[in-house]
Amino acid sequence: MKSHISIRDVNAFYNGHQALKNITVEIPQKKITAIIGPSGCGKSTLLKCFNRLIDLTDGASVSGKIIVDGIDILNGSIDVTDVRRKMGLLPQKPNPLPMSIYDNIAYGPRLHGKPDKKELDRIVEKYLKIAGLWDEVKDRLKSPASKLSIGQQQRLCLARGLAVEPEIILCDEPTSALDPVSSQHIEQGLLKLKNDYTIVIVTHNIHQAMRLADYVIHLYLGELVEHGPANDVFENPKEERTRAYINGTILSDLKIDKEVDLKGNICPYNFVLAKQALHELSKGKVLKLVVDDPLAVTEVPRGMEADGNEVLSVKQINKTDWEIVIQKTE
Repeated sequence: MKSHISIRDVNAFYNGHQALKNITVEIPQKKITAIIGPSGCGKSTLLKCFNRLIDLTDGASVSGKIIVDGIDILNGSIDVTDVRRKMGLLPQKPNPLPMSIYDNIAYGPRLHGKPDKKELDRIVEKYLKIAGLWDEVKDRLKSPASKLSIGQQQRLCLARGLAVEPEIILCDEPTSALDPVSSQHIEQGLLKLKNDYTIVIVTHNIHQAMRLADYVIHLYLGELVEHGPANDVFENPKEERTRAYINGTILSDLKIDKEVDLKGNICPYNFVLAKQALHELSKGKVLKLVVDDPLAVTEVPRGMEADGNEVLSVKQINKTDWEIVIQKTE
């Protein structure tokens, strides 16, 4: 695989606390690379280094090199605006600009010198179509973007990021605030976009990483544990810590507060019953579900995340059954 981003001996600190420790890895071009690992392992910090958003964090410092198109983007003399133009960002929560749907997409191109109305019309339509939103909004382009549903707002943010024609799309847990249907829209869009863009996605949802990734980077406590083609990492991890994280055995000492057998149920009943079971628990408690509906393996975690809860583990326990472990955080 041809490399697009070369990360060399990158260290990151927040007020003296080391968040990244000597990270050296290559990110392949026009592939989806998933950065996985538990909360606090440095995933989002690494992503923020790529577009230099880490510069905006008080007390943060970074050393090492990140080479994109032959240029070290951590070099102090680099124009940060040029760096960010190369990097489209899809954040965890959608952040539409306080203006119309049309102007959200046209904003970036206007900044970069494309004021022609016909050209802007073409750009707006093109990228709303790529984001899968055109048919839903084409008759209300002058309406405020804030009137869109949260899932539509996230697709609008994707279109807005693409409209400035970046080379790389950075996604920071882009579906964690979305409902299952909206999450599916985003995932399907990313799979199509990898033919034209290098995509890096931070996700704590191991199953999402399995669905999307061509390449995987596993971080733990700021260290690079393992990296490689997704099939190799997921099917035959070299490191025990990676195997434990993928299989959920890292949770072996975690107290399960409630266990529910949902075998024999199909979606959406799986999700409804799971939601009822979680509702009976207090915040911070842990629910374990056992399902045998293949659709539930995808949709129950998506729905739980959309409700603001944390999916700790999704793993197959035999030929037909899967175990889903969820912590109530809302």
